[in-house]
Amino acid sequence: MNSKILITGFNGELGSKILDFLAQKNYSIIGLDLNKKLSQSDNIELIQGSISDKDLIQSIFDNNIISEVYHFAALLSQTAAKDPKLATEINENSSINLINCAAAHGVKNNIKVKIFFPSSIAVYGPRKIHNASEFDIIKPTTIYGINKLAVEQYGSKKHAEFDSKNYGIDFRSIRFPGVISSDSIPTGGTTDYAPQMIHAATTNKQYICKLSKETLLPFISIDKTVSSIHQLMGMDTINSTLRVFNIQEASFSVEDLYKAIQHKLGDFKIEYAIDNKFQSVADTWPSSLNCDEAKKRWKFSSSEDFEKFIKKIINEMIKNEKN
Repeated sequence: MNSKILITGFNGELGSKILDFLAQKNYSIIGLDLNKKLSQSDNIELIQGSISDKDLIQSIFDNNIISEVYHFAALLSQTAAKDPKLATEINENSSINLINCAAAHGVKNNIKVKIFFPSSIAVYGPRKIHNASEFDIIKPTTIYGINKLAVEQYGSKKHAEFDSKNYGIDFRSIRFPGVISSDSIPTGGTTDYAPQMIHAATTNKQYICKLSKETLLPFISIDKTVSSIHQLMGMDTINSTLRVFNIQEASFSVEDLYKAIQHKLGDFKIEYAIDNKFQSVADTWPSSLNCDEAKKRWKFSSSEDFEKFIKKIINEMIKNEKN
């Protein structure tokens, strides 16, 4: 039986990009999501269902040889805050169950199953940190951050159980900052203001921002996100007990972004209607991330040129608007 790659949440911003990326390389893929795409290629099997359906998850492992798992199914930060119980079920309990199923699958088939888990800067807190490393104070204040941290810790612990063996799981994770895509406008996340603002500017609309102009947060482009995941998962081994890595491309404030957009596009209006729910979360997240471990362990690289970073995204978004 040929091995396959499992991608949960394949309809989401990251899941869809990774699915397309791997499909182009002709990997055999199983995609799981609450919503099912209409089209699919011969090497992709799409399953409509929930990550919380334990019987469904078990059946996927029972009926296939799964060599890699990319786990993107989740509720985003602000969505999670509205329903903490559901957030814990989806973001934490279901993730832990997936890790356990993968580990048992690895033992049963005498293989090492690679698992990628997208973590978040939401694990930090309770105060804002500049140049936050993986080892800085980690006391999240949101249910989203609490759930992400629990899975980080469980996955790392489970990885350690099989570290010296040639079966089980190989857990790998990235703490993502805000992700900006030129072809999708996400909602439900605290850092979503950035793509929303750029989109408003490129479509000649006024933007109402829920965060203060001084709010400083780290970001990364969707292209760099996908290439980083591929780079991390493409390594045979990572010579480190650390399983969760920080990466970013640029760190900027709301006002920095506004001025960069104005410089590129000219007249653009923004109003501030600060939402305390969003602001209180952003105030506990790092203003920037230290990427030294990622650069050392798996050769992550980034120019970190803010102007170039924003200009590229604006140009791509304008191009997509015209198509």
